[in-house]
Amino acid sequence: MKQDKALEIMLKGSNVMLTGPAGAGKSYLLKEFIVKAKAKRKKVVVTATTGLAAAHLGGQTIHSWSGMGLGTHLHEDYIYMMSEFRKKAIRKTDILIIDEVSMMHDYNLDMVDEAMQLIRENDEPFGGIQVILCGDFFQLPPVAKSGEGNFITHSQVWQRMNLSVCYLEEQFRAEDLRLQEILNAMRAGDMRKKHLNWLMGRMSLEPVEDVTRLYTLNKDVDELNEAELQKVPGDSHYYLRTSRGNYGQILDLQKNVLAPEILELKLGAMVMAVKNDPEGRYANGSVGHVIDFTSEGFPIVNFHYPTIVYPDEWEKKSGDKTVAAITQIPLRLAYAITVHKSQGMTLDAAELDLSKAFVEGMGYVGLSRVKNLDNLYLKGINQRALMVSKEAQIIDKTLRMKSRSLL
Repeated sequence: MKQDKALEIMLKGSNVMLTGPAGAGKSYLLKEFIVKAKAKRKKVVVTATTGLAAAHLGGQTIHSWSGMGLGTHLHEDYIYMMSEFRKKAIRKTDILIIDEVSMMHDYNLDMVDEAMQLIRENDEPFGGIQVILCGDFFQLPPVAKSGEGNFITHSQVWQRMNLSVCYLEEQFRAEDLRLQEILNAMRAGDMRKKHLNWLMGRMSLEPVEDVTRLYTLNKDVDELNEAELQKVPGDSHYYLRTSRGNYGQILDLQKNVLAPEILELKLGAMVMAVKNDPEGRYANGSVGHVIDFTSEGFPIVNFHYPTIVYPDEWEKKSGDKTVAAITQIPLRLAYAITVHKSQGMTLDAAELDLSKAFVEGMGYVGLSRVKNLDNLYLKGINQRALMVSKEAQIIDKTLRMKSRSLL
């Protein structure tokens, strides 16, 4: 399906699954849709499964917006725990966008559906809100503590949504036919010798300049960030995370706060924002360099323009009561990030280490971040990195057929 046809279907008010391979223009089309929907005076809410993905669209996480929590079911007092202000905002919502849904658990989609029905007092799917789901099931799957979770296609509401599937098949990102052929071969489970040779040709090459480095494990990312910071000359500035509230609730909140307990910065350090700025000066996922410190010691970061980054607070609430809160400068080092956090990004160039890939789809996500194979520097790769989910292949075939039935 071409973008103009997909846009037409979305603007008609249908519930839509917008999908297609990396580089097919899904994010671009979402932005076009948002502009046109708002011009029709529609109240559009933009969310994603991760903070970084949400930042690319200027939105927030679906967990944060819906207030559904981190469990597998809505809290029995969910409706009473939600503030009247947030209930009112949800009741006014006309369109809900959820991006990067490949990483969303089936039960999470059902929880959002149940929450919207409760708050809007409407038993239609999502309380009658038009929902646009966006993502590619060949990318990273939902991961549960016990192993892999289920895709949203297993959710109960998936069957009731009367979804129109818009499968974008044009390719806009790949400037290099070799890279496009590799990615298509991975999707089809048909990697051949020439594809492997093309990838091996990118091994052991050193980037000509600083590039984003992608690793599969948080541990490797943290170690590289620390090593790179030590190379930066000058004195270190340290910021200690503080907390208040119930100890158990604080520990629970810490799992979802990306700002480190002790943040070490230097003049010239590369950093990433880990929270949306209330004043809109930076978003969760914005990358910049520390260019100075104020007389009080707060970092000044160049996020396209100089910005003083003050301490911010993360809260966990029960109803209108704050049960835990954490305060820290909302930054972390950004010399390296995980493949998981890179999903949704388009990078000019990247150094990629897939030698410890541990889940299907990791290699596909990492390789598809760049437009050209010549801008990819491969440090390592394992067999798992070249694999995609068998279930994703089945889902993809079904979605492609449903999309073509609309033409």
